[in-house]
Order: sequence, then C-alpha cells, then structure tokens
Amino acid sequence: MNQKSSQRQSQHTGQSQQQTTTSPKKPQSFDELQNGKGSYRPAARSVGDWLDHTSIDALNHLNEQAADIFYRKGVTFTVYSDAKNIERMIPFDIIPRIIAASEWRQIEAGCRQRITALNAFLHDIYHDQAIMKAGIVPASYVYASGCYEPWMMGIELDKPIYSHISGIDLIRDESGRFCVLEDNLRTPSGVSYMLESRNISEILLSDQFSHTSILGVSDYPKRLKSCLASSTSKYDPQIAILTPGRFNSAYYEHAFLAHEMNVPLVHGYDLIVEDSKVYMQGIRGKVQVDIIYRRIDDPYIDPLAFRSDSILGVSGLMSAYRAGNVVIVNAPGTGVADDKSLYPFVPDMIEFYLGEKPLLPNIETYQCRKPDELQYVLDNLDKLVVKETQGSGGYGMLIGPTSTKQEISDYRKRLLANPAGFIAQPTISLSTNPTAVSDGIAPRHIDLRPFILSHGDGSVDIVPGGLTRVAMVEGSLVVNSSQGGGIKDTWVIDDSDLAASTKPSVAKKQDNQIDKQSSEAITANHSHYHDPVQPLEAGYENPDNAPMILLLSTANYLVWLGRYSERLYYYDNIIKQLVKGNIKKAQLHHLINHLGFNVDPNQPLKTMKSQMLSDLEQEKIPNIVQSIETNVQEAKGVIGKDTAELYNLIKRLSSAGTYRAATLQLHACNAAMAQEHPIVTCFWQLGRHFEQLERAVFLNEDTVAISLEFKHWINKLPENTRWRELIRLTNQMIKSQQLSDFQLLSKECSTILQQGV
Repeated sequence: MNQKSSQRQSQHTGQSQQQTTTSPKKPQSFDELQNGKGSYRPAARSVGDWLDHTSIDALNHLNEQAADIFYRKGVTFTVYSDAKNIERMIPFDIIPRIIAASEWRQIEAGCRQRITALNAFLHDIYHDQAIMKAGIVPASYVYASGCYEPWMMGIELDKPIYSHISGIDLIRDESGRFCVLEDNLRTPSGVSYMLESRNISEILLSDQFSHTSILGVSDYPKRLKSCLASSTSKYDPQIAILTPGRFNSAYYEHAFLAHEMNVPLVHGYDLIVEDSKVYMQGIRGKVQVDIIYRRIDDPYIDPLAFRSDSILGVSGLMSAYRAGNVVIVNAPGTGVADDKSLYPFVPDMIEFYLGEKPLLPNIETYQCRKPDELQYVLDNLDKLVVKETQGSGGYGMLIGPTSTKQEISDYRKRLLANPAGFIAQPTISLSTNPTAVSDGIAPRHIDLRPFILSHGDGSVDIVPGGLTRVAMVEGSLVVNSSQGGGIKDTWVIDDSDLAASTKPSVAKKQDNQIDKQSSEAITANHSHYHDPVQPLEAGYENPDNAPMILLLSTANYLVWLGRYSERLYYYDNIIKQLVKGNIKKAQLHHLINHLGFNVDPNQPLKTMKSQMLSDLEQEKIPNIVQSIETNVQEAKGVIGKDTAELYNLIKRLSSAGTYRAATLQLHACNAAMAQEHPIVTCFWQLGRHFEQLERAVFLNEDTVAISLEFKHWINKLPENTRWRELIRLTNQMIKSQQLSDFQLLSKECSTILQQGV
C-alpha cells in the first residue's frame, strides 16, 4: 500500500477510533468498504483502488458535477417543515456503497420472505383474521392503527396482493449484520433517486463500470410496469399514476416513473367515475383506467369514502374498487402493516404464515403502550431512539444521545400524553461509508432501502441495489432527506470470482475502454434521443398504432406554456426597444392602455420608460418565468427529458436575474417543443398563436396573417370531437374581423380545455 493510501485509510479509520476514545462505551460502526485491519473488502477492492488514486479535490469536483446534473434535470424534493416549502436539491456523494452479490442474495431472500408474510397478514386482517384469533397479534393493535380501513373488510381482490411496491429499510449493526429498521408499504418513495444516482455514476465513473461487474438497476421501470400489469387478469390493462400534484415532495418521482413506464400521470381532477368504472378525461374523450398506481395517502383518495374535504382524490373511486373494475396500487388499508406498533410482530407473522424463521432480524423494540416498557423508556430516554408509530420521513423522532435535556423533557410530555403512539429502540451505530466532504474523506452513517415488487401470481422481484441514504452531518444517525440526509449509488458487485482474481487497477490506462462497454449500454443511455416516451392508450396489438393519451388538463397547461413563452418574447422585445430609445410617447400610451403596465401615463417620457422597465424586470417577467416553470412541471408527463432540462435552465438563469439570457434560452426550448409528439406540439403552438392573435386584437393591429396561422394549428386538432367547432369560429372571425367573434372563439376554446381541470 502506498503512502497516499495509508494516509487515506488512516484518516478514514482514525475518526472512528477517536470517537471510541472519547466515548469508550460506544461500539465502533461497521465500515462498509474496509475490514478491521484497514484493507478493502473483496468486493470493494476496485473502488478502494480508485479512491487511493483520486484526490479529494477530484472527488469534490465529481460531486459538483453530479449536483449540476441533478439541478439541470430538476431532481428535487420539498421539505414540508420549511415555511417557504421550497424545492431543494438532494445531496449526492460520488463514493458508492458496495454490497457483494453473495450478501445481496441474503438480503433478497430476507426481503422476499418478509413482504410475503406482510401481504399474507394484510389479506388475513381484512378477511378471516386468523392471526388475531390465535392471539399472536392483538386485535386492539390492528383496530387502533390509523391506517386500518374497515372499508376493505371482505373485498375480494382479483389478485390477493395488497402491497405491490414496498421499501424495506435496512441497517447494518456494529457486527455487520443486516437488520430491518422499518417497513414501508403505503407509498414508498426514492426509487427515482436510485435510478438517477446510477445514471450519474455511469456518466462520471465510466472507468469503474468498464471493468467492474456491477449488477444493473436501469430496467426497474420495466419491472414495475410488469408488476402493475400483473395485479389484474385483464389483458393489456390501462395503467395511470395518480399524483397529488407538483407541490408533493416526491412529484419529481411521480413524473419520472410515468415517463419511464409510458403511462399517463393523472391528478384527481383528470379522473371521473361512471357506472363504477374509472375514466381519464383525454382530448379525444374518455379512456377507461384499469390500474391506478396511487401516490397519495388513503384519507385523500376518495372524498365520498374518506375525508370529505379532499380535493386530491376521485369521488366514487372506492365504489369502482369494490366492484372490481379498477385496481388501486398499493391497496387502501395497506399502511396498517407498516404501523410501527405492529413492527415487533413481523417475525411472528413470518412463522405463522410461512412456518419459517425470519432471515432478517428486527431491532429490539419497546412498545410504550405497555406500562412496564413505557417506564423503561422514560427512565432511559437519553439512551434510546423514540419514534411515532405513524411517523415517517424522520419527523417526530427523538434520538436520546444527541438531544438536549430540554428536548428530552419536552418529548417526555408528548410520550406521557399518548404512550400508544410511540415505540422506542436502542441507539444503534449505523454502518458507515467513506464520504467526500470539504476537507477529506470521512465516514458517514448510512442505511439501505431495497425496492420490492410483489406480482399478482405471488412472485417477488427485487432490483439488485436500492437507495442508500447517508447522514451528511458528522455523527448524525438521521439519513432522511427531509432532515438533511443525502444519497449514494448502491453497487451490488458480483464477487463469485474475486477470491481467485484481482481486478485491474484504475491507475492503468484502459486503451480499449470504450470497446469494453456493451453497445446495448451505450444505446440505452440515448434511448430517448430520437424516440421520446409518451403515454399511449393500451389495448393495441402494435404500440405504434396506439394513440397518445393527452389529458385535457395537460393540453390546457401546454396551451398556457405556449402563451407565456410568446409573452416573454414580446416583453423582451419591448425592453430592447426601450433601451434603444425606439419607442415614442404615443406608442407607450398605446401599450399602457391596452396591455396594462404599471406606468403613470401623465409622467414625462423618460419617467414612463423607467417605470415600464421597472415593471417588466421586477414584476411581469419574473411572474411569466414562474408561470412557464409551473406549466412545464404540470406537463412533465408528456414532454421529453431533454426538453424539460432545457426549461430547467430558464429557471436557473432567471433565479440569477439574467432575464435576457433566460429569454434566449427559450429559443432552445421552442426548438425542442417543435420536435415533441405532434399532438403535444399542436397544443403548445395553439397557445403561442392564440397569444399573438389576442395581442393583435387588443392593440388594434391587422389580424389576418396571424388568424390564418392560428387556423393552421386548429386544423390539426382531433377530428370527430368538439374541437372541430373551433374551425367554424376561426373562419367566422377571419371573415368578420370583429372583436365579438374573437371573444366567441376564446370562450369556446377555454370551455373545452377547462372541462378537464
């Protein structure tokens, strides 16, 4: 080992040793890359070799590049506890987490066993309730869970799977043993971060991928779609993803998965229930939905069955579900199985339903609803981790060893007020992984969330990897993104031949590196270059013949995207004329009177120009840029990845105050939109030309040429629909040149689009 490597390893292990010296009773964390002697574990040798030959400056530069990619793509999350409720970039660290394939097989078997038992438990509690009658799981625990849904009693599912998509959070204790921290069976998120992390690794660490046997995860969307389709017996079912909207913390993931699976991303207002069947409201009419992958919580999915004040769900959805005409994934009432008060009983569930011993152990858990265990927790709050049974995202936790006396005192009051709402666990020193920080490489605590897909036939599919979350703060055990945690790529490496061979050093130049990359991998990286993925209608033998599903609401957003884009161009042109001094006082009065600027028309010309510039730069243009961003977000399900990235740059430029550059960036966005699916381009162009036409009408300009151009795009709208009425109204407006006819056209167009909002 060279001197640089020795220093690196000394720095890496020294911090843990120093912590042990200052806190003798605290066990040393398990190191994911190195063994106790400071050498790299067999599966991590290639990564260790790369680390030994890479400076900290180079690592930090890679992390900066990764952050830039995330920013460009708009990979964000929202922190609800933040008063501003703003989007944030999730921290990413380039040093991967390594798991040997031999270890992964144990994880895979344990997760498969656990989710099989949990699905059996869910079916049981809504039918025979055998485990409750046997006294293994107290009925009071089940009924007291806020996620237990009496609505689900006796419903016979086409395929008796309740949690199709699950995420089981695992940690490694001080001995290196994998343990289950908690189960996530409602609407587990984070898989988009797993896929985007892998994409970044493949781009920035291509050397490693050229000679390391890393198992792939990129086919997860295909696996997910197959899993969803298996939830019904219907051939080629129509799938849709139901999102609560762009203000949800995981909205990026909702749009990402919809795009990757080629299925519509719908809001509650896009769906209607008629005759106990669910339909999407598309531009060509209604399309029946067979499977809804919902990303909203139970209380909000149907205001007639649950919360009557919900505006996120679909009225009557549960009636269609009970009738067997639609599958909801994951099933309502699934959350009872990941209630933390029921977590201690999962090993018993495995033995009861499967007759097997758990392969992945639970962490010792104290149930605060039990008086003797509550007393123990109260006496040891400074040593334990206490959680809300219904908590998630790292909220509502107490980590005793790192909390102040006041925080512990305040938490004690909460605990005493509702003991049944809490559990407690020992403080486990999570395993660590080397992480690039500003002044070097340091250990940071991590966990792992594998993503488990349960198919309708009872089979279980697990993508080889998962989401590794990392606590970016030194010494912190909280890895949740909402609490400042970051992510790492998770590499499952084939270690079957590592004992007999040594992988080549990354320090040596790989002359034929490009040749070693499979043509399939290269093609996959550019799969969307010529063939943008769009949501298609199911039920067609040849997908090429299937019409695109464009929701009425999305069409509305595309029209407004076109309108605001054109408006930004126009305002930019006004600024240009103001700066050059080409606008006369009469022209300014004309613009003020007809387009509504915050300018005093009684002021001298110089003052009026100054006021108009101020209004444009401080109010109108920032508002338009925000409106463009809003409509792009809402249309993410139908526009390509590259187009979305181009629009993200507009937001970035405008945030820096460079509105001129943002306007110039719009040229690239428009070029991209012109290459989208013809129907997407049509509605966007419709918005652009309607904006031009309306402005010409308001400014008393000649409208003939723009009216003919507008008619060109009207003619491309779907035939045999109400849209064709717009052709008659456009012809009437061209012939009469009357404001009243334009108003009729505007009203009819707005009415059609608003039907889906």
